[in-house]
Amino acid sequence: MENYTEKDYVKVAIMYYDEGMTQAEIAKKMGVSRSLVSKILNDAREAKIVEIFINSQSVFTTKLERELEQHFGLQDAVVIDTVGLTATEIKRRVSHAAATYIESRLRKHPQIGRIGISWGETLRSLVNYLPYVNHSDFHIYPLIGGMGNEHFYLHSNQLVQTLAQKMRATAHYLYVPAMVSSIALKKELEQDSTISRVLEEGKKVDLGLFGIASLEENSTMMETGYISAEEAKRFKEEMGVVGDINSQFFGQDGQSILGINEHVMGVSLEDLKQIPTKVVIAYGLAKAEAIRVGIEHQMADILITTDETAQEILSQ
Repeated sequence: MENYTEKDYVKVAIMYYDEGMTQAEIAKKMGVSRSLVSKILNDAREAKIVEIFINSQSVFTTKLERELEQHFGLQDAVVIDTVGLTATEIKRRVSHAAATYIESRLRKHPQIGRIGISWGETLRSLVNYLPYVNHSDFHIYPLIGGMGNEHFYLHSNQLVQTLAQKMRATAHYLYVPAMVSSIALKKELEQDSTISRVLEEGKKVDLGLFGIASLEENSTMMETGYISAEEAKRFKEEMGVVGDINSQFFGQDGQSILGINEHVMGVSLEDLKQIPTKVVIAYGLAKAEAIRVGIEHQMADILITTDETAQEILSQ
């Protein structure tokens, strides 16, 4: 490269970056090989003759997305900028971004035909923001039981119904509670042909929608009365529970917590991990550890979260 002056480097850079010429066009104009043009451009960047600036306010969140994808092996990550937003605004922005992402993914992947959905406030908000589209060949399945008078709008059957209406799809329902009082009762319910069929079909969905929660007072399991604050404390201190997904509790090693999960009427943690595409919408500093453990242990392929949560996950 000794035969090329700084001005030559600048000239090549102007043709490439300012004028939009291809490397092949520059090579032909200069009478050199394309590989030499590529080397000149690389050397110009290394010598700081050329510095590239991405002029977009989404740079910060996009870099966080790439860090999450590379560090945890995610298929995709969506990080929402929340600077200066209130809690209500953050919830709205996350839900809107998640709905936009899901709708786009369904359009781009027509082979998806079976969608499963868990339950909770985050997923309810997602479903509310999804647009009305025509996917009449789709089947929507609940991945956990959905019965009860308390907070019924959060239950999986309600989410399935709304999602199916918005997509003109076929809805399937699981008429059992999310959690039952005994293992014996669970086994008895699973003998019912309708219940067992929906549970089995839930394992075979192409795409699953989930939230991840920690043992905080605003978790779905506590809000709906399935577990008390005292039980949550005991789960955490005595059993090492870090969080739950689809009401399946897990520890730091990402393994199912036996004893608790055997009462849950839904797709097990092991079967959940086998779903081809698992989309998790979760955010909040209190949930960061649970989210990190979840994505480390194959509970998510796609993560939708906030900038603050993403930074906390990456710092752990």
